[in-house]
Amino acid sequence: MKLIIATFLINLVQQSFGHGYLQSPAARNSMWRFGFKTPANYNDNELFCGGATVMNMNNGGRCGVCGDPWHVKDQPHMDGGRYGSRIITKTYTKGQIVDLEILLTTSHMGYFEIRIGDFSSTRTSGDSIGKLNGELLQLVTGGTQFRVTERGRFLYKYQVRLPSDLTCERCVLQWWYRGGNNWGCEGGKCGMGLGPQEHFVNCADVKIV
Repeated sequence: MKLIIATFLINLVQQSFGHGYLQSPAARNSMWRFGFKTPANYNDNELFCGGATVMNMNNGGRCGVCGDPWHVKDQPHMDGGRYGSRIITKTYTKGQIVDLEILLTTSHMGYFEIRIGDFSSTRTSGDSIGKLNGELLQLVTGGTQFRVTERGRFLYKYQVRLPSDLTCERCVLQWWYRGGNNWGCEGGKCGMGLGPQEHFVNCADVKIV
């Protein structure tokens, strides 16, 4: 038991600091890379909720909705923050198949999820752990989780389908990446990818007509 606990703590403290961001549609943190006149965020690939230790041990598994540490009062990637400009980076049509591009410079394995919600007249918000208040989108190939299979730097391209009944002046699309290369326990089982993991979260502002 002592060995299990020690290994768990080491995995949380000795993070491998993988990096990545949502580049299409361009996330709030990375818009400056794609021609938008927004402040440059040179750490735009490090929106990891403060890191695994901060998220899972200090903040009880909670993350800011757009990747900032949950406990920070004025989160720079939320509405009104330094990078929360509400600028629309893509316009889609309802029910459209959306091409996503996500760049990982270091892989943590695990999986991606994409959520979308209408925040035309309200502030971006999430549930008790930071997942966007909105709809979990389906992959065109089925299911809701896109598995990360490559190690090292890789540009992931895949497709999700927008809801057929959703239009908005401003929707927020959230990329939620749960890593899977830390050893942990959950549901009575222990192994790689189980238990608390490092997360990366980005938000992009889009319009649906």
